[in-house]
Order: sequence, then structure tokens, then C-alpha cells
Amino acid sequence: MPRRAPNRDLERLIRLLLDFLGLGRSRAGSLPGLRGLSRLQRLILTLALGLGVMIVGWLVAHSPARPRLIPGSSAPRRADGYLFCSWNVENFYDDRDDPANPDEDENWFGRDPDAFAQKVRALSDAVLLHNGGYGPDILALVEVESLRAMEALRDALNARLATEWQYTGIVQRDNPTGRKFGPAVLTRLAIRDDLTRGAREFGGRRILEAHLEADGAPLVVLASHWTSRLRGDSTIDKRAKYAEAIYGRFLQLHRDDPAVDLVLSGDFNDEPDDPSLRDELHTVSDPGLVREDDPQPNLLDLVTTLDPRGEGTYYLNGRWEILDHIVAAPGLLDPKGWLVRPETLEVGRFPELIRGRAGSPWKFGGPRSTGARGVSDHLALSVRLKVAN
Repeated sequence: MPRRAPNRDLERLIRLLLDFLGLGRSRAGSLPGLRGLSRLQRLILTLALGLGVMIVGWLVAHSPARPRLIPGSSAPRRADGYLFCSWNVENFYDDRDDPANPDEDENWFGRDPDAFAQKVRALSDAVLLHNGGYGPDILALVEVESLRAMEALRDALNARLATEWQYTGIVQRDNPTGRKFGPAVLTRLAIRDDLTRGAREFGGRRILEAHLEADGAPLVVLASHWTSRLRGDSTIDKRAKYAEAIYGRFLQLHRDDPAVDLVLSGDFNDEPDDPSLRDELHTVSDPGLVREDDPQPNLLDLVTTLDPRGEGTYYLNGRWEILDHIVAAPGLLDPKGWLVRPETLEVGRFPELIRGRAGSPWKFGGPRSTGARGVSDHLALSVRLKVAN
């Protein structure tokens, strides 16, 4: 049976309107042209069509939202909540060389499949150190090139996990700027996929908005990787712009729902007391200052409890730095929906991932690195999130 032409319904609607106006068909049996209509008939036809468009638009705008939900795993609900982990995984490029990206590390992984396989194995080993061998329930990563890289990590993890604990969802959007990597989320929770926002909606910045769900409760994850400090003071304003963009998006979500459950994470390349966090992102260390009813709500930076003398996430020139953050919106502090447990915050200082007297991160390194390879030049952060009973 031939497929119905896509404009058949529109033609039928026009015919009905023309019949109503007493015009009918032309001699050739086709729809009459507008030239045959009087001025009054054309006005009535225009108003009728405009009214029809308005009615359809209203129905679409006010119809119940039906997000495309990608189901999660069948893992049992744990009494201590879901483990959320944030980690800069250091140059996680895939095994396909992108000729448009002359980056040395990207070229190396794309031309040396053994190097890529070694990176995936190292990452999967490290991920399964968390959560009693099951890995985090939500893994928010930065410095990921592509969906292909995330699929390789997912497959390596799932090959070592029982079916009910396997990872079912990936949220990732390519970023064409800079070194062409960005944030990604790997999870065993359900994903509201059609609500994802990526770099395009955030002015090309390395920001990813993922919408997850567990036990019927929605959770928003904003993972980001802010501009590096390597160029000194010239990059301060760029990190401030990241903070402004993220806080602006939080305010949008907060206006729609003051109790929105939102967690922000990533490598911010600034420390808790820097202006980008304190002034632009409105982060504080005191939960008592984080309230849903404030016109400009504060956010709780969980890493302010860490001792910067030895509990940082990055080590440079003999000094620990706290560049990676997990930040909670006010909705995560109320008794409804999701609840963050700040006391469970941990730095992933596993013996397998550190080295030296300082216990600094054991990085994977690049093509010119010598000696044994670790995993990443950053340590991961993790915290427990619970859904209220």
C-alpha cells in the first residue's frame, strides 16, 4: 500500500474550509488558487488557518511532558544510598584518530590501539575500587573525547559485573572546542534522555546537563570542566564565565522548581575560596546558608571540609590543590526527593592510584612518558545521595 502523502491532511483541511466558503473544486479538480477568492474570503481563510495553528500550538505546549526514559539497571536499592563520583580521567581519547584534531594525545590513542586498551583497563580497574567493587552508581567524568570512549569503558566494566549491577546509560555530547573533549556521565540509573543539554546550549563550554531518575525521583547533574590555570591570570575571567553560565542555568531550574534536586561537579580549576566559586557560583561551606526560598540561593560546596594540606585532588609543585568539586543545590538538603549526605564525601585515595611520599595521583601520562602508567593525574571525589522513603 502506498504511503499517504505528508500534506494530505492539510489539503483536506483546506478543502473543508473552501467548501465552507462555498468555493468547492476547480474544473481540473485541484484546489483553487487564492486569486479566485474575494478579499473577504481570503481574510476569513487566513484567520481560520491562523486560529488552527494557534490551537495546535497551545495543545502541544500544554500537553503532558513525556520524556524518553532509558531504563536503569535492576540493581537493588541500597540502604546507604547511591554513590555519586566525579573524576577528571586525564585525556580519555578514543581509538580513532581525528584528522581535524592535531592534539598529541588524541593522535597517540587513535594510532596505538594498545595504548587505548591499556587506558580503558586502568580506568575500569579504578572505577571498581569504589562502592564495594560495584563501582559508582553515577559516574560524572571530564576529559572524555567521545561516545565511543565511554562505550568502551562501559563494556569493560559490564564484562566484570553481574547483570543487575551493569551500567545501562551514557550521557555524552561532543565538544568541538579546544582539545575537543568534555564531560560525560555513565550510570546504572534511568536517564531522561531528551532533556540532555550539552556544549551548544552553554556557549560552547565544556558543560553537560544530564537528567537522571531513581525510585521515581528526578535528579539533575551538571558536570563541567572549566578553563585551565596553565596560562595564569589571563584565564580568571574565563572560569568566572563558566561559573556564571552554570549558576544561571541553576536559577532557571530553581525558578521552575525551588526544590529541584541538582548536583554540580567537575574539575573547576579553581579552589573553594576563589572568586569564581565564592562570588559567581555562590558557593558556601555552611549548610545553614543554603535555602530554597532565597531570591539568589547559595550552593553548598562539599569539598570545603577537606584539609588542603593533604586532602586535595591535584598535586603540583609540592602542593595539594582542591580543583575538583561536588556542589549541592538547596533541594538536596530538604527531606523531599534526593538528599545529599555531606559526611560521606571522600577523595579516592586508593593505594593503587597514588604514588610517592606525598601520595599524589599516579597519572597515565602521554606518548613520551616512561615507566609504569597509572590512571589519572586527578583523584576522584565521591559522595552518597539518597532518595527519601
